[in-house]
Amino acid sequence: MTIPWLRLLRSPLQSPVHLVLLVVVSVSAFVNARNAKREALPFYRTAAGTPEWLDRREAAADGMHRIASFALTDHDGHTVTKRDVAGKVYVASFFFTTCRGLCPNLYTNLATVLRAFPDDDNIRVLSHTVTPEIDNVATLANYAATHHIRDARWRLLTGAPTQIRRLALGSYFVQLGDTTGNSTGTMLHTETVVLVDGEGRIRGMYDGSLAFDTQRLIDDIRTLRDR
Repeated sequence: MTIPWLRLLRSPLQSPVHLVLLVVVSVSAFVNARNAKREALPFYRTAAGTPEWLDRREAAADGMHRIASFALTDHDGHTVTKRDVAGKVYVASFFFTTCRGLCPNLYTNLATVLRAFPDDDNIRVLSHTVTPEIDNVATLANYAATHHIRDARWRLLTGAPTQIRRLALGSYFVQLGDTTGNSTGTMLHTETVVLVDGEGRIRGMYDGSLAFDTQRLIDDIRTLRDR
């Protein structure tokens, strides 16, 4: 079957100007159709946590929600900023080192996520302590050593309590609530982990304490990586 606009191109009655216009219109239609294609994974734009499947044009809009700039300190004493994860797919989580409830499951499942991508330097995990008044750099370093966190792609982060709370609530849309009764200090923790794409947009939310959601997270990371 001949495509209609190709039949027009073959017509001897068409002038060069008409041919150019037809090509421009056809290419423009192709580009618009491609941009209008819905992304495979949803976006999360509000604290309501409602997934929205957007096309590329909507997702690239100036008002699109993105993670705010931050400057935190990791367990090696290095400053980590938003620039360090630009262009990378990363998982954000929240914990505290004295947690004896869900945090061990969360740690195990995050390690599983990184093991699923052993050679991919474009994957990161950022684990934020929610008791930074207790979890300083030395405490985080000891936690990393105790739990054999040696993968350089996994950063345990501390910083000003106000900044961590602002990031959790305003950027990652995570409610810092304790579901186990094992809370300490002035802040609480959550089992929610958040998937962020290379442009700082939220693409998934998961219960990091569940094996099923961990596998779903791994699958979604593959989708983002291979898009």
